[in-house]
Amino acid sequence: MEAFVAAARAGSLRKASEELSLSVSALSRRVLKLEQHVGRPLFTRGANEYRLNEDGMRLFEELKLPMDQLTAVFERRAAPSRKQLVVGVPTSFATAWLIPRLDRFRQSNPDIDLRIETSGSPIEKLGSTLDMIIFFAEEGKGKIEFQPLRPQGAYVVAREGLVDPLDGLRAALRSTPLLVHRHLPQMLDTWKAEVGLPADFPLNVDTYDDGPLLIAAAQSGLGLALVLEDMENFYGSSTGLVRPFGEYARTSFSYAIATKPASGSVHAIERFRQWVIQTTDAETQSRVPRKKLETV
Repeated sequence: MEAFVAAARAGSLRKASEELSLSVSALSRRVLKLEQHVGRPLFTRGANEYRLNEDGMRLFEELKLPMDQLTAVFERRAAPSRKQLVVGVPTSFATAWLIPRLDRFRQSNPDIDLRIETSGSPIEKLGSTLDMIIFFAEEGKGKIEFQPLRPQGAYVVAREGLVDPLDGLRAALRSTPLLVHRHLPQMLDTWKAEVGLPADFPLNVDTYDDGPLLIAAAQSGLGLALVLEDMENFYGSSTGLVRPFGEYARTSFSYAIATKPASGSVHAIERFRQWVIQTTDAETQSRVPRKKLETV
């Protein structure tokens, strides 16, 4: 069972064998023995990786918690040892979300040496130099399997006093530029559909290459900025920005988390992953509900 859980998490017999200090052939025999015991294959086998099939996924979901609990029992009684973990995180997410909360994780997990890396191209480094990545993703468009974190809604913000909310959104858009992110065109289409704007509604659109510029342009009063909520939260101070119309459009974007052990401890990876997921889930549920625009 330990061999099965390790192989399931690592997605590779080689990496799982390193975690368990076994040879690849010995680990493979243990996995095969479990498959013979349950009477069916649990993995789809490739040249360099093991991927769980449906039966394997069901068994893994039932086994991973009790196996982690057993491991924890023995870890508490073993000689103290440090577990290594390297996580790639965007600077925006690290600065605004992770760093202010990181001390909580370190206090409850003093045996984990956690290193944060904010350099570019995290997906390419996953499984080579990074054990885990947190990145910005769109549902159904990812190159790798990931767990969504902090699903993102879209809405417009503006410098206070730039537009009169009583005039309505359509009137404001006829007289005020709409500032959008150049690399997120689908967000504009989603938002227009959610707030009831026809596809051919005339817009005076100004585009910006990144989130900080978009927020800065809105703060300077250059127009109504269409933002994802964490653009406003993460990209510097949003002082002076208001949501004049209170609309909220759900999008397919979110921050996401993906794991693939490089040289870190599988158990450390899972503990950090669970902490991030549970913390973001709790904060998402406690957010003040957004209202959906009824008329435009």
